[in-house]
Amino acid sequence: MRKRSEAVAKKSATKSATKSAQQKMPVTAETFTAGLNPEQVAVVMHDDGPARVFALAGSGKTESFARRVARLVAVRGVDPERILAVTFSKKGADEMQTRIAKKFGVAGARIGTWHSLCLQILREDKTEQATWSIQDSGPGTSPKIVLKDVLGWKGMDWKGADLAAVESFIGRCKANLYTPDSPEAADLAKRAFGWQAGQATRAFRLYNEALRDRMILTFDDFLVFAAEHLSADENARRSWASRWDYVMQDEAQDANRAQARIGTLLAQDHRNYMVIGDCYQAIYGFRGSSPEYLAQFDREWPDARTYVLPRNYRSGRTIIAAANAVVALATVDGIDVPTQMIGERDLDGAVSITCTESLDDEANVVADAIVSSTRTGESVLSDHTILFRTNAQSRALEEALLARRVPYVVVGGVSFYERKEVRDLLAYLRLAARRGRVEDIKRSINTPFRFLGARFVDKVMAAAEAYGEAGVNWAEVVEDVCERERVQSRQRASARDWVGLIRYMQGAIDGGSADEARPAALLEHVVSTTRYIDYLNKEEGGETTENSGAANVREMVRVAERFATAAELLDYIDETIASARRQREDKQAGGERVLLMSVHRSKGLEWPRVYVVGMNEMILPHAKGDDQEERRLAYVAMTRARDHLYLSHVRRIAVRAGIRDAEPSRFLLDTGLPLDAPRAVAMGAE
Repeated sequence: MRKRSEAVAKKSATKSATKSAQQKMPVTAETFTAGLNPEQVAVVMHDDGPARVFALAGSGKTESFARRVARLVAVRGVDPERILAVTFSKKGADEMQTRIAKKFGVAGARIGTWHSLCLQILREDKTEQATWSIQDSGPGTSPKIVLKDVLGWKGMDWKGADLAAVESFIGRCKANLYTPDSPEAADLAKRAFGWQAGQATRAFRLYNEALRDRMILTFDDFLVFAAEHLSADENARRSWASRWDYVMQDEAQDANRAQARIGTLLAQDHRNYMVIGDCYQAIYGFRGSSPEYLAQFDREWPDARTYVLPRNYRSGRTIIAAANAVVALATVDGIDVPTQMIGERDLDGAVSITCTESLDDEANVVADAIVSSTRTGESVLSDHTILFRTNAQSRALEEALLARRVPYVVVGGVSFYERKEVRDLLAYLRLAARRGRVEDIKRSINTPFRFLGARFVDKVMAAAEAYGEAGVNWAEVVEDVCERERVQSRQRASARDWVGLIRYMQGAIDGGSADEARPAALLEHVVSTTRYIDYLNKEEGGETTENSGAANVREMVRVAERFATAAELLDYIDETIASARRQREDKQAGGERVLLMSVHRSKGLEWPRVYVVGMNEMILPHAKGDDQEERRLAYVAMTRARDHLYLSHVRRIAVRAGIRDAEPSRFLLDTGLPLDAPRAVAMGAE
C-alpha cells in the first residue's frame, strides 16, 4: 500500500512539473521547430494518422522524435500520459526520456522498450506467465541450461546438436511468432538443418514445454505471450489500446514481427502510429529483427505519410561519400528505400585506407597513429575508437596499445587473455610448465567435461596440502588421489587421461625436440587431444558471426607461434595481464581512454576519429554472415566517424588451415579509393 501511495505521489508530482514547465514556455510551434531543416520540421509537425520516417545516419532522428513528443503536449494539449514511445534498448529509452524532460520540460509520456511494455501487459493482466521467474534471475532460470537439458541426455539425447544453431532457430521462430508445429517453423528448420529439421522443431516444442514446467519467462517470450494475449483477447487489446492516443516507435529497422504485431494492435483504433528508423542500420538479423517492417510499413498502413531525413550533420563530406558508395549497393528485399546521405557539415573530413602485412602490423599502425595524434595535441585519447567485426581481433590491438602505455577499455567484453577459452588453454600450459595454480587445476581438470566434479577436485586439493610450499606437481597429485582414494572407475579413467596429457606436455618441455616443445605445438596438442573445439561447439554452439570462441582459440595458438618456449610465452602473458590490470587501476588517466568495441556495439554512437580494422573478405564481410547485413554493418561502422575515418585491411590472415592470403573487403573496393599503398592513403583533408 505504501509503495502504491508513493507511486501515486510521484505521478502527481510529475504531472505538476510538466504543467508548470508548459506554463513557463511559449506554446508555439516555432518553439519546437527552431533550427530544424524542412524535413525535420515536417516530422515534428505531423499531427494525426500513420507515418513512416526514413532517418539516415546522423540526420537528427532522436531530436526530431523528442520534439514531436514535446510539441504534441505543449502545443496540441495532448496529455503526456496518452503518448506511448517505444525503442530498442533501455539506454535509448532513458536518453529519450531525459532529452524530452530536460530540454522541453515535458514528462509523463510512457517511454520504454518493447520488452518492458510487454512485461507490464502480462503482469497487469495477470496472465498465466505473470508470476513466472524471469530468465537469469536466479538459479535454474538460464534458458541456455534449459535448452542443454532438452538437447542432452535428460531430453532428446541429440548427439552432435549445435547449441547455437538451435538457439538461433528458436529465437527466430519466436521473433516471427512461429509455433513449433507451424509450417513456417518447419520451413525455417529445413533451411537451417536440412535432414535434421524434424529434430529442430521437436527441440523447439520440448524447450517450450520445459520453460512452462519450470515457470521461466524468457525475454523472447515477453513479446510472444503479450502478442498472443492481445490477439486472443479483444477486451484486453481494447483496454491497452485505449490508454494511448499516440504510438511512436524509434529504431523501427530493428523490429521483428512480434513487435510490429503489438504496435499494430495498440494503434489500430486511433491510427496515430509513427515509426522512425534507417533500414540500412538494421544489423540484428541474428536476433530475428528485419528492416522489412519499416520498409513495408505502407503496405499495412496504405494512407501513411512518408518522410525522409537525408541530411547528415555528423560526418565530414568525404566520409559521407565513402559510406554512400557502400550503402548504394544495399537492398531491402527489393524495396526502394532512401540510401544517400547529404552532408551538411562545413568540413571535408578525411578517409584513410591502410594496408599492412598482418593483424599485428595493423594494430601497431593504428596504435602509432593514436600516439602521434595525441602527442601533437591534435586530439585526446577519448577522440579515438577502434571498431572490429569479431572479438578475436581485439588481441593484437590490446597488445599494441599496452606496449605504448595507451589506456584503453574493451567495451562490452573482457580483455583477450581473460576470455574463458584462452584461460582454459593457458591453464593446461601452466600446469605442464609446473607453474600451475589452484585455479588452473580447477579450470582444466574438468574442461572438457570428464565427470570430475567438485568432490574429486576437493580430494585433489586436500592431497596437495601434503606437498607444502615446495611446489606441487599436479599430475602426480591427481595420480595419487586415483590410487589412494575411493574414486569411481569412470572418474579414474578420465583422471588418468588428464594426467597422461599433462605428463606428455611436461616431457616435451623437459626433453622433447624443439618442435615438440614449441608452445604453439603444445596448445595444438591440447586442442586436438581434448577435442576442445567440439566441446566449445557443444557448450556454446558452433562458430557463428556472433560466437568467436573458436576464433579466440586460433588466435591464442597464433600468438604462441611467436615464442620458442612455454616459459617465454607465459612470462609475456603474465606481464601483459599485469600491465592491463595496472592500467585499469591507474587513477591518473583522468578518464581518458581509447575505446575498443565490436561494430554492433557502436550503433547509435559517434566519435571524432574512428578506426575500422580487418576490412577483409572473411572478416568484414564475415565468412558466415549475410552479405546484405554485413554491408549494413560496414555502413554503420563508417558513419560513426565525425572527422577522420581510418579503414584498414591486411595481406595475410590466420584461418583454420593456417596463414593464407587475404583479399580486401568488397566494401573497400566499393568506395573507389586506392588500396595498394603499404600504409595510409589520405582522401580529403580538413
